[in-house]
Amino acid sequence: MTASAVLGASGDLAKKKTFPALFGLFLNGHISPKTRIVGYARTKMDRPEFLKRVSQYIKNVNTAKVKAALAQFLDQCTYVAGPYDQDSGFLALEQEVQRVERDIKAHDRLFYMALPPSVFIPVANGLKKNCYTTQGANRLIVEKPFGMDLESSRVLSKALGALYREDE
Repeated sequence: MTASAVLGASGDLAKKKTFPALFGLFLNGHISPKTRIVGYARTKMDRPEFLKRVSQYIKNVNTAKVKAALAQFLDQCTYVAGPYDQDSGFLALEQEVQRVERDIKAHDRLFYMALPPSVFIPVANGLKKNCYTTQGANRLIVEKPFGMDLESSRVLSKALGALYREDE
C-alpha cells in the first residue's frame, strides 16, 4: 500500500502518458486498489475537474468491466494545487498525503515528477523538506528529459544526489 504523488499532474505528460499508464497498471492488477494517487500541480481546480481531465485521456473504456475499473481508479485519485517553489504548496500536499495514508494505513511514498527540468530542483527540495516520510520508504521518479544538455544534467544529478539516496 502506497501513497503516490504525481507532480505536474495537470500537464500534458501526466494527462496523455502518466495517468493512462497508471490506469493500465491498475487495470492489469499491478497497482493495488488500496494505493492512493495524489495529483499536484500549479493549476487551480477542484477534484471533479481534475478527474474529468484525467479520464478524458484514458482510451478504450468500452466495456462494463473497464468502465467499473476506471470509476474505481478515479476514486483512488485526488488533487492538490500549489506552487512548485513555496513551502505552502508542499505543506498542503503533505496534509493530503497524510490524510490518504490514514485511510490505507500506509507510509511508503512514491513521488513521480512529470515536470520540466527547470523545476526539478525546487520541487525535489520542497518534497524533501515538507513531504519526506521517516515511517516508510520514499521513492522519487524523475521523468525525462533530464536536463537540456550534458552540463545541465550533471547539475541536476548532483543537486538531486545531495537530497536523495540512489535507492530512493
